[in-house]
Order: sequence, then C-alpha cells, then structure tokens
Amino acid sequence: MAKSYSTMIFLLFALIMTVQIVTSNAAETPETICKVTINELVLCLPAVMGKKPPKPTPDCCAVLRKADTQCMCNQKSELGKFGISPAAAMNLPKQCKIDVPSEC
Repeated sequence: MAKSYSTMIFLLFALIMTVQIVTSNAAETPETICKVTINELVLCLPAVMGKKPPKPTPDCCAVLRKADTQCMCNQKSELGKFGISPAAAMNLPKQCKIDVPSEC
C-alpha cells in the first residue's frame, strides 16, 4: 500500500510540475525549465524531497551542470508548493560542486 501511495504522490507531483512549467515559463518550451527537460529534473527529485533526502546521484549532478543556475535560483520560491524542500534544492549545487550566483 505504501509503495502505491508513493507512486501516486510522485505522479501527482509530476503533473503539478508540468502545469507550473507550462504556465510560468512561456519563453521556453513546455517540456523544459531552465534549459533542462522535466524528465531530466526527475532524476533529482529524491535529493530534494522528504525530511532527510539522500545525496544527489551523479546523474542528477550532470543535469544540474546543464541547467541555467540563475533561472533555477529564480524558481526557488515556488519549490515548496510542490513538496520540494527549498533548502535541499539550494544545497544540490554545493553537493554537486557547481558554482551558483551569490544572490541565490
């Protein structure tokens, strides 16, 4: 039961994230945000959800290296709406050894 509940929550999150991207990112194609695809961003979800998320995977770090970090910083105020820990999300670049703008 718990596994099916987790799957349902994940699918709901993916749907909400898709709607958010489509409505707030008109300059980019609906399938991308900050120069990476939704499918790529999904690789980082485990590292930003829950009370004690695991470290990002090498695949997640590879996605973040492709992303527009300033754009990602501009999106951080929206993260809580989707069950993503803003603190964990802002810690990902450091864990992946990626430089971010100082105002982020």
